[in-house]
Formats: sequence, C-alpha cells, structure tokens
Amino acid sequence: MYLAIDLWDKRCWIAITVEGIVMPKDIVPRTSLINALKKYISDYKIEVIVVWLPYDLYNIDHKQLDKTKKFIEKLKIIFPDLKIDSIDERFTSFEADSILRTMWIKDTSGQKDAISASLILESYLKL
Repeated sequence: MYLAIDLWDKRCWIAITVEGIVMPKDIVPRTSLINALKKYISDYKIEVIVVWLPYDLYNIDHKQLDKTKKFIEKLKIIFPDLKIDSIDERFTSFEADSILRTMWIKDTSGQKDAISASLILESYLKL
C-alpha cells in the first residue's frame, strides 16, 4: 500500500492506494501530519510514503524544496521500516487544474491539491 503527501507549510493533502486504486483522502494541518500518517500506516498497512518534490520550473526558488527534503529525512527517522520516496511533481498542479476545468468545477476547498496528491501517487506508481 502506498501513501502520497502533497506537502505545504500549513496544510497537506494525502492520497492512498486502496486495492490498486489511487484515492484522494484528507487535508491535514501540517502540525497534525505525523499523527495522521501514523493512523494511515496502521489502518491501511502503508509500506511506501511518496512525498512531492516542489521543483521550481526555472530552478530559482529552492526554499520549499529544501523544507521538503528536510521533512523527508525526518520521515525516514520516524518511520525507519517504511520506504520513503519522493517524486518531481512539477506539473501535477497544472494537470489538476485541467481536470477541474474539464469538470466545470471551481476549486473552492482544495480539490486541486487533493487531485494533485493523487496524480503524484499515480505518477510514482507508473515508474
């Protein structure tokens, strides 16, 4: 079982695989993320956590990327028995926007980021 995290400073979006199907799950406050991960790992028998790497299109702004890499190292310490991996998610937000526009839905409650978390996991599974 896999879990993907679309990590931000205040909120994080989680997607998981259930019987091979990628499903967006929750929006979790960053301050509660580790506890939420522990629950998901236990409830869904998660074996791999995939974290997005927020590369800037022009490789200029590395602040969020550096924070994310530090978080990944923290996850490896907290969950030593799990595989912690990362993936470049540069275009998942654009893809998620496209999906919402196709469905004629305005992103009023973080749906774009929930879809992005799912796309991150789908991309990882295709590797």
